[in-house]
Amino acid sequence: MLQTTAPALTPSLVVSGDDPSVLDALRRSDVAAAVWTRPNPCGDGGYPAYAEPDRDEWCGLPGWLEDDVRRLAGLLAGVAGCDRVRVRMETATERTCPRFHQDAVRVRLLTTYRGPGVEWVCASGEGPIGQAGVGAVVLMKGSRWPVPTRPLLHRSPKASRARPRWVLAMDPVEAAPSS
Repeated sequence: MLQTTAPALTPSLVVSGDDPSVLDALRRSDVAAAVWTRPNPCGDGGYPAYAEPDRDEWCGLPGWLEDDVRRLAGLLAGVAGCDRVRVRMETATERTCPRFHQDAVRVRLLTTYRGPGVEWVCASGEGPIGQAGVGAVVLMKGSRWPVPTRPLLHRSPKASRARPRWVLAMDPVEAAPSS
């Protein structure tokens, strides 16, 4: 059974709220993920043609998307303490990550503008599978987070050509070690 809000795995393993400040909770040692439940910024539709399957070219971002990417990059940079972020957008027509896993990054931001959101479960297997709603912003600790936290595993939900997902992923760009 999928829940569209944070499952009750522990009182704080997944923290959710309707204000972007909830993402700051990721700094706590007992939190593995923070979910900002927000309305989908593109509303009902508003998808550019390149968000459809079989489109390979990108030809300018709609204003709402550019604004959202900039805002989310700023929020991730604030939590991660970085100057730059790596941005990846994709239209998925299949389950791109079918197994539950923890990313080999310090932290990852995920949001889905179209289709079902990311699914997660506690690494111990306790509790139900949780799922983000469309438009929700999920910030998850990866295996490279500096302070060990009880891990939360995630995967992509099912998608198809008839029900594609339009997903944004962001990671902090780590500074190169100084020599």
